[in-house]
Amino acid sequence: MTDGFLSDKRIERGSWRDFERAVGRLFTHRGWPHVALVGGPGDHGGDVLVSSDNRDVVIQVKYKSDPRTKAGKRIVSDVKRAMEFYDVNEGLCVTNTVLSPAAIDRLDELNEAGYDIQKLNGSEILSSFNDLPIWPANEFEPYEYQEEPIRTLTGMYDQGYDKALLSLATGLGKTFVAGRFIKHVLESRPDARILVLADQKALVRQFDKSMWAHLPKTASTHLWYGSESPEYESGVDVGTFQTLKNASRLPESKARKYDLVVVDEAHHAPASSYRTVLERTNPEFMLGLTATPWRNDDQSLEDLFGPVREELTIDVIEALRKGYLTDVDYRMYCDDLDWENIPDKSDENYTVRDLNKRLFIQERDDEIIDEFSRVWKQEGSSRSIIYSPSIDYAKRMSTQLRDVGYAARPLHSELDNREIERRLRAFRRGDLEILTAVDMLNEGVDIPEVDLIVFLRVTHSRRIFLQQLGRGLRLAENKDKVVVMDLVADIRRVADAIDIEQGVEKGNEIEVMSTGFSLNFQNQNAQSFFREYLNDKAAIATKDGDDHIRFPE
Repeated sequence: MTDGFLSDKRIERGSWRDFERAVGRLFTHRGWPHVALVGGPGDHGGDVLVSSDNRDVVIQVKYKSDPRTKAGKRIVSDVKRAMEFYDVNEGLCVTNTVLSPAAIDRLDELNEAGYDIQKLNGSEILSSFNDLPIWPANEFEPYEYQEEPIRTLTGMYDQGYDKALLSLATGLGKTFVAGRFIKHVLESRPDARILVLADQKALVRQFDKSMWAHLPKTASTHLWYGSESPEYESGVDVGTFQTLKNASRLPESKARKYDLVVVDEAHHAPASSYRTVLERTNPEFMLGLTATPWRNDDQSLEDLFGPVREELTIDVIEALRKGYLTDVDYRMYCDDLDWENIPDKSDENYTVRDLNKRLFIQERDDEIIDEFSRVWKQEGSSRSIIYSPSIDYAKRMSTQLRDVGYAARPLHSELDNREIERRLRAFRRGDLEILTAVDMLNEGVDIPEVDLIVFLRVTHSRRIFLQQLGRGLRLAENKDKVVVMDLVADIRRVADAIDIEQGVEKGNEIEVMSTGFSLNFQNQNAQSFFREYLNDKAAIATKDGDDHIRFPE
């Protein structure tokens, strides 16, 4: 066999980054439910961490460009350090060549001392890869609401359509649906050339990893951003718009080789720089993915991806109404509204910024923690995400929460990969109860057990608001709802919440399947004010480049 994610082509050509990812994919293909790539500066010797219900294995990967070079004993010492750092009982040394005699001696010495460290060399990797089934083990079956989008997309492709837009609300698995569609394409055309585009490096890595469970072992994946580019042409390329917009990176001869182009976060695509890249790829079929199909500049997605089809669209209101997502108990805290500054509705024309400054007063940390503790105990919560306005605040809040007995840690961009994964792993298992996050959990983290969301930062973007809310919307066993404590809402978010509530209630007049979304103002004066003047999102209008509140005469 010459092609595949761990074939001789990958082992011989690398790169070391691709080889490391391929080792992670090996475990996904075998059916391991959780595979994390944790390599990087300060990784304490661990490159890949894999987990199942009762096993954890930390893996150190050494790639040698010269096949005659052996991996020294440092690889064994690195595994030992990683096992101790992550507190796991099994370690694995992986190299595309072989371990040196000194490395084997060190491995035997540690195993005799009670460690459990195994090895996997180049020929063993190739043999293991050749023994794999073509398709991954334990692929999840789609939910009922995902079946129609999958069926529609595959049918459109088979019938010769050239474009489609998939719009599923956060938490409904648009990446899963896309993965099943890509699987369908490769089943009928194993040599199809596929390009996946996203606007951020993190989304590129995330999408690549999410595809592993849907791809045959014969299809390699290649990341394409920064200094990384495909080592060879077969398989699936996953890159950023920013990298591919450079003409020298995407000559006409290469652009026409793609049979399928998938665009993640497709609402960015109408931007002129992105559109240029898409027009040059010239695929047979182009699929756009988005949870938020609207744009602020009124540019339409239909020119690129075709008309919005009902069979490919489920918004958050429909998802809540039909019980595809967990029920939401949304609590709006407005106890500290500055009522003396509420404008006379007939005399003033305030901008959103003016009203936010006049209406909302920041609550003190100790008051927030007291109310959080009351809700946590009353609801029997098990996992909470607290969205914080800054890294310093996230650190301070997690410290104060630990001081009153909670298992809490901050999650932010100053942490390295291995520490982020260690905290996410502890949170997933319930060893951590609370994460105070700063834009680290907006998307791509699937922990259905989250049942308490706290907003301590303002999000002027509806898209970011829905992404953050979406971290608590997934269904889970023994979870009947997610409680949302919104302590710093601004006018826009209040209007968004009212809009969702009204949409769910309107739908339930026809089909009652779920309570869906319950919005509760914790202050009666606030409820009267907001429901009177923001019961229609049209109350917020754009005027001269700024948002204004239109009060009725």
